[in-house]
Amino acid sequence: MPESTFNHPLFGPVRFRTASKLQWIRGDAISFVSGFDEADILSLQIPQLAGIDGANNGHLRFHKRGHAQLLRSFEEIAQRGLLHHIKTCAGTLNKRLRKPVGGGLSKLPSNHAFGIAIDLNSDDGSMGGSVAPVAPIFQANGFIWGKSFNDPMHFEVNTFVSADSLAAKGVEAVQPQFIACGQKVHNRGAPPEALLTELVKWGRGADNEVFERNGVFDIYSSVVSQLGPWRGELHRRAVMLEVLRVLAGFESSWKWDAGRDVTNPNSGTPCTEEAGIFQCSGNSMAFSPHLRQLLVDAGGDGTCESFIKTTKSNHRFALEYCARLMRVTTRHHGPIKNGHIHSWLRRDAVDEFMRYLGHD
Repeated sequence: MPESTFNHPLFGPVRFRTASKLQWIRGDAISFVSGFDEADILSLQIPQLAGIDGANNGHLRFHKRGHAQLLRSFEEIAQRGLLHHIKTCAGTLNKRLRKPVGGGLSKLPSNHAFGIAIDLNSDDGSMGGSVAPVAPIFQANGFIWGKSFNDPMHFEVNTFVSADSLAAKGVEAVQPQFIACGQKVHNRGAPPEALLTELVKWGRGADNEVFERNGVFDIYSSVVSQLGPWRGELHRRAVMLEVLRVLAGFESSWKWDAGRDVTNPNSGTPCTEEAGIFQCSGNSMAFSPHLRQLLVDAGGDGTCESFIKTTKSNHRFALEYCARLMRVTTRHHGPIKNGHIHSWLRRDAVDEFMRYLGHD
């Protein structure tokens, strides 16, 4: 069987032999004779690939020195809301010779044989060209993109990056790119990106109790057919953001300082006057003493007049107040009570919110 030595840029001189006994064969299986320890190729779990075709439920084998940078790459891809670009995974470890795209014979071992390469979207019709949006993330974490040698599905380690180096580098803050969340609501148009960004910021920092299960018929009970079943606390947070996104469109076309509904003859007093992006009125504080306390904590004096002022000017208060109000009643907002928002709620928007809340 053919046997040869290759001076690998990361591992140094490596001797290997092919499976064929008589001749070199394109892409032939290989085994290492010396210079490379296959025990260094270990299994790791990449949570972001759990539902991706061909990814073995996110369990892949990769060289241990490349674990940190591979995990970091997929974490950043998810954080930036780009995970939807990854449709399939053709694997990592494959002990074979290289297979040049042009079809020729190579007598060099593939980097897949060393467990330092991964192929994504190989069946997209463009040899993986659809991974272009995530390529800069891999490159920033020590990978080479195979597009430079006409193999765009392919990413391989160019230099090992330690976990300590990655931690020191930190994660660059990225402005979310909303797609599903940016779709129109009824005849109100599309929500502004600034509003969606504020929703995510609030959702990341809000207390867990805003989203925890309770024993009353609340907003989660109302929209379970459209957005359930619930898949944990993060999913419940994202569902709340989606409800707030759609409700704000119906109530005010996403205007933080919206005033009273002049068509409502019953809103002529400070306590019945609708105010702000969610058109809540001060009398809604009667649903729970915690709602009035929320106003006081935000700097109001507990009166309906201060409620109007605060809900228009304090965005965080407006979001938290409406979310907490919907946990105790679904009857204060007509678009919820009458089922108007339900057909405009989007599961893909919930998934997008989940990505920007920090996980996928």
